[in-house]
Amino acid sequence: MVEHMSEDSLSLPDRLRPLLGHQLAFERAHLACLHAAEAGDDDTLDHCRAARLRAMRALITARADAGADSAPDRDTLKKAAMTVLTNEAIDPTE
Repeated sequence: MVEHMSEDSLSLPDRLRPLLGHQLAFERAHLACLHAAEAGDDDTLDHCRAARLRAMRALITARADAGADSAPDRDTLKKAAMTVLTNEAIDPTE
């Protein structure tokens, strides 16, 4: 049986926990861009790119405000977000 990790069960340092939502918003916007590009839907792709840019700006600002803009912090957040997204894909009811 596979153990699923929710956002709450991730082993993120406390100072990075509030940033996970921003990282997830960016990753979801990025995935939406990839899907729109694969589908050849230019209108949706333009919308997704704008959403991804807004999410990236919010993420960068939040990381800077939290003093968590080092490469190790960015990597930790990215890995945590990918874990959440993978678990959502495995079990979308979470």
